[in-house]
Amino acid sequence: MPRTKMYALDIETTSQGKRAKDYTDNKYYEAPKNIKDPEKIKANIEGQKKKAAEGHALKWYLGKVISVALVGVHNDTRKVFYGHDEKKILTELANELGMCKLIGKSSHTFDFPFLVGRYIANKIPVPLVLKHRHHLLEIDTFFGWSMSSGQRGRLAEYAHGAGLDGKLMNGADVPILYNKILMTESTTGDIEEVNKMWKEIADYNLDDADKTAEIAERYYTEEEIYAS
Repeated sequence: MPRTKMYALDIETTSQGKRAKDYTDNKYYEAPKNIKDPEKIKANIEGQKKKAAEGHALKWYLGKVISVALVGVHNDTRKVFYGHDEKKILTELANELGMCKLIGKSSHTFDFPFLVGRYIANKIPVPLVLKHRHHLLEIDTFFGWSMSSGQRGRLAEYAHGAGLDGKLMNGADVPILYNKILMTESTTGDIEEVNKMWKEIADYNLDDADKTAEIAERYYTEEEIYAS
């Protein structure tokens, strides 16, 4: 019987674009009752719409996956799947996963449910590991036993504490960079510049997974991972 492997998994996401914008624009918005001036009411509603748009990449039904990094914990796997074609990314990831455990940062509240949603949206069978909660782990629990423990921090903070190098950029930079890719493709068509920006996203994605894997390796022994 094959041994269970563990992988650190991290995803990068962005807005679905016009489809997501149409969804949030067509929702009902209402300014606080204490605002009476029509112009201020309009400005408040526009602010609500802007805030909603800024959160598209964080919701599976408004966002999409543009990169997934998979790094082995006590194994040599180090892969990243990225690009415009979300269905291809998700299929390649599913083909890579088998009997395994996945670990991430804030993965129970973001990465794992986001992936499940996008598999469902793309009509791709959800990988078995994403259905087995006991095989889905996150490094946050190493430092705090509950969400309200006060010990839940950012990956950059965990990495600093563990003596690892700083992060390449912030997750919020990814949708901005992706929009630059779209703009470049539709204007200059500079393939070299486009590939450079895609590499930035992939490298950042891999860097997060590398740090997660390194922290996980310091916590779990190989024997503990393969015990189940």
